[in-house]
Parts: sequence; structure tokens; C-alpha cells
Amino acid sequence: DVTVDARDNVYVEQFIEVKKGTTITWENTGRNRHNVLPDDEGDFTEVPADELDPGMKASVTFDKVGEFGYYCSLHGTPTKGMIGAIRVIG
Repeated sequence: DVTVDARDNVYVEQFIEVKKGTTITWENTGRNRHNVLPDDEGDFTEVPADELDPGMKASVTFDKVGEFGYYCSLHGTPTKGMIGAIRVIG
């Protein structure tokens, strides 16, 4: 399993590669509320902002192989700002 820090206006690590079946946990280590939305709706279960307030964690398991971009709609768009991507390999 892998943890991604949702700091103030940036995900750390921003780009990661994991094996199929890995659970990604986003942990809000900053002062601001965040969310995690897939670039392409339906690619994975989104994490709403009320589940990622400062100090909170939220997880999603990636069971499909592929590339999954994501962003925080409070601090970015699918193409700029608070963005990240996960490559899931077999």
C-alpha cells in the first residue's frame, strides 16, 4: 500500500507506479480541505472533500491496470494546479 500526502495545494508524490490491487491512501497533512477526483469520471471512486479535511485519510484500491490521473477541484483542474497520476501495472 502507498500513502500520498495531500499538502497545501500539492500531492506528494505526484506521480506513482503501483501493482494491481494496491490501496492508495491520501493523507491530508496540510491546513486546507482537499478532494481527489479522477480526470475521467468513473475511473475510480472519488474522495469527497468532507472525507479529506486536515488530518484525515481516505483510501481507494486500484484493481484495474492503466493510468489514472486525478486532481483536487478545490485547488486545480485536470490539467493544472493540484494534480497527480497513478500508473497501475499487472
